[in-house]
Amino acid sequence: MKRQQNRTLGAFEKTFWLLDQIDSKDFVLAGEIDGLKPAEEWRKAIDQVQRRHPNLSVKITIDEFSRPVFEHVDDLPIPLRVVHAEDNYSWEQEAEKELALRFDTAKGPLLRAVLVQKPHSTVLILAGNHAVADGTSISYLFRDIIKAVSGQELQMMDPQPSNDDTLGLPEDIAIPNTGQVQSLPNVFKKVSPKISSKRIDEGTSQGILERARLEKTTVHGALCAAALIVSRRMRADLNDRKIELISPICSRRPLKLDDNYGLNITTHAVYFEGEQELSFWEIARLAKAGLEGTDTEEHVKNYINFFRGIVFGSSDLHNMIEILKGPFNQELMVTNLGRVKFDTDFGDLKLKAIYGPMVRSGKGMEQTIGAISSNGSLCLTNTSDNPIPGMLDEMEALLAEACELEQVAAN
Repeated sequence: MKRQQNRTLGAFEKTFWLLDQIDSKDFVLAGEIDGLKPAEEWRKAIDQVQRRHPNLSVKITIDEFSRPVFEHVDDLPIPLRVVHAEDNYSWEQEAEKELALRFDTAKGPLLRAVLVQKPHSTVLILAGNHAVADGTSISYLFRDIIKAVSGQELQMMDPQPSNDDTLGLPEDIAIPNTGQVQSLPNVFKKVSPKISSKRIDEGTSQGILERARLEKTTVHGALCAAALIVSRRMRADLNDRKIELISPICSRRPLKLDDNYGLNITTHAVYFEGEQELSFWEIARLAKAGLEGTDTEEHVKNYINFFRGIVFGSSDLHNMIEILKGPFNQELMVTNLGRVKFDTDFGDLKLKAIYGPMVRSGKGMEQTIGAISSNGSLCLTNTSDNPIPGMLDEMEALLAEACELEQVAAN
């Protein structure tokens, strides 16, 4: 079988591609690595990983039926930018540059890398486009790239089918065009997203996990509660209004997928009324309850079918874009990748922490909290065009306070 990706986009891939015409759907993750390797070796490692994952060598074109398609391109190297810096250099500014730089999906590739080389450590920043991948996909790329730069050989992977195909659903139908194939303007506003990060110590991270279990909720529920309460406290316009909080959910487990580089998520909203007076843990339990049943194959199929009804069966791309301007206008998003699912010790190199996903959406006032746990510590980011200053510090303090209240009650 040829390891090249050439197919029409699935419904949610197409949705993200259309949303990208409205406003950037690029995203970033950053990995802090103890240890150093020459930039030339990182270059070779990224090339090896690109050969492993077919979706890293594609562009998105429009076929004669006005359907977006993944098209394999030979000799399409992933851009690698190298920054030499001191120990106190903030990698967040490089991540901000990457989020402000749009991908040209019609040319590809749909991944970029930045290598920040400090005297004794490395930060690897990976930026991707959501039409082709998700945060979990990039988290696996850190593993693959560090394996490759450490001298390990990587097995090649077959092209990932769309989620539609995995679920037994047909591809988008080919509707003959009465006129020319549609073109899209690709005129985008300039953006300047701001990123902050925080690594919560192991003790506090473990305390959050244990208390969340005691309260019959999850770490994700606790993060949602902290984000909601802090947002209302620190931004007056959010005080008494209904807030939409979005949570992306990984669909790899219900669809029995491997760690291929691809888009395998659904997204779900939980709403919180302005007049509600609830405790921290009541909010956390509501956040958990609002997501129940979203990690099943049946739910993923219903979700995909919803978007098939919007973006399939028509060649009118402009009408689809107009329809999609309504959803995905949340005030808050908590995108939590959970625990890193692989060994982080690679010999000379150790993956100390991963941060992200860092992503922005079109309203400009939303706060996007990224979360991922690695080596026992919960790592958080906040990404926004108009960030709430000190939001992560306040979230950490509130989370610690909630855990301490349990300790006091137990004594």
